[in-house]
Amino acid sequence: MRRPGRWMIMALVVAQSGCAADHSVETEAIGRLPGAPVPTLPQTDPDGTESSGTEPPTEPTEPTAPPSTTVPNVSTTDPPDVDSELGLGDEMFPELGAPAVDVVSYDVRLDVDADAGAFEGVVGVVADVELGVRFLALDAQQLDIASVDVGADAAEFELIGDELVIGLPEERDERVTASIAYAAAPNDVYSEAGLPAGWFQTSSGSYVLNEPDGARRWMPANDHPSDKATWRFEITVPGDETVSANGELTQRGSAGTPWIWEMDEPMSTYLVQLVIGDYELVDSEPIPSIDGGTIPMLNLAPTDLVDDLPPMLEETARQVAFFEERFGPYPLAGYGLAFVDSTPGLAMETQGRSMFDAGDFRREQLGYLQRLLLAHELAHQWFGNAVSPATWSDIWLNESFATYSQWLWLDEVGVDTLDRLAGDALSQRQNGVHSTGDPVVENLFGFESYDGGAVIVHALRLTIGEDAFFDLLRRWIFDNVGTSQATAEFIELAEEVAGVDLQTFFDEWLYATDLPDDYPA
Repeated sequence: MRRPGRWMIMALVVAQSGCAADHSVETEAIGRLPGAPVPTLPQTDPDGTESSGTEPPTEPTEPTAPPSTTVPNVSTTDPPDVDSELGLGDEMFPELGAPAVDVVSYDVRLDVDADAGAFEGVVGVVADVELGVRFLALDAQQLDIASVDVGADAAEFELIGDELVIGLPEERDERVTASIAYAAAPNDVYSEAGLPAGWFQTSSGSYVLNEPDGARRWMPANDHPSDKATWRFEITVPGDETVSANGELTQRGSAGTPWIWEMDEPMSTYLVQLVIGDYELVDSEPIPSIDGGTIPMLNLAPTDLVDDLPPMLEETARQVAFFEERFGPYPLAGYGLAFVDSTPGLAMETQGRSMFDAGDFRREQLGYLQRLLLAHELAHQWFGNAVSPATWSDIWLNESFATYSQWLWLDEVGVDTLDRLAGDALSQRQNGVHSTGDPVVENLFGFESYDGGAVIVHALRLTIGEDAFFDLLRRWIFDNVGTSQATAEFIELAEEVAGVDLQTFFDEWLYATDLPDDYPA
């Protein structure tokens, strides 16, 4: 991800002028972060007895009108502590996610008034919830919940802080199907990480930015990167607006007819793309892959930018070939570029179709900034999308590697040199106040995670050697595609591939605030 503001735009200007967690979360694993307690909140009927119900079916069902006896969505008189009982216990965002819950799929159905930025929606959730847990907790911030069904039956629910707590039947299967009907008029707000996240209105429509905690502001979800699911989007708009989302377009919409997109590959909530507005979808030439296949390309752009796409697509094809040689085959089913009327300098690695500010690319030829952004977000499809962070403390596994990848590409095309980029970043890194491997939420997307973290990647390459370094990157992706992983797993694999103990290296580089003055010889 590259976003405007704070240190990032300054870093781009400077660059142009010069030219720890130890817990692994598998996709289908059900569990909680270390130290997070098992939830115990009971759900009761209005008469004080524990609720029960029929076994839910395994397929989502259409929501039914709530009966008059449905418990209203009001807070309990003595709510549990959200951070400790309902959240996953992430050090950066302890309230996000839910222990003992693994969402298998989301079915997002929205009826959007693009001009007003308001909508009504139904989100279907299929999740595996550990037996014995009496509720399903989903992150939901300032959403107006109308009704909730579990299986075919209306369910009790309450909003406790920013959590939607749904009562589950006492007798049930591990797999639960829930359907949440709600309304929202979301706005972008600043997350604790200091960057805007949520639903953004533009003159031509709207788009979402979900990293790190923005998805919960427009849909109920298990909004944590450790929980990857498949997705279906069914978005209805009143006019001739185009809707872009992740995955394959299975139905092209029109006024009153929904656009349907399906993402069959596991995806974390922060990687969701949803763009609505006056845009064109543009198929382009598939990109040959090192594995002998091709990578389908579907792009999104304002009408005035469509004729200018070829140079960007040619650059992307060259970058794919370059990165595949170093990281292994492109790890997803397809790719594309989405140019959106947003904020200068903004870019986001939305899975399978990276998003950029259209204004940054309205120029006659690609410059330093454009090459940097295209390379950074493409590299994220390996580092962050195919393999996602287990916790937000593992953000360096995303941003430091994507930044190092952009360094490699800028060096390859001759607009900068790896030595200069790495040297300048190391010099600046000495002024850091936080370690890359142990970030604080206020600095989660700061220098130490980007160029300051790329310093560590470069030092690792020099320490273990060229062959072992790129073998490590290829193994990291190949072994873990479709999962969320932690720094401890990366260190373990690095030691296995290099055949040496690297604890001292990571202590001195990844977990230190005062790094060595010079790179390893």
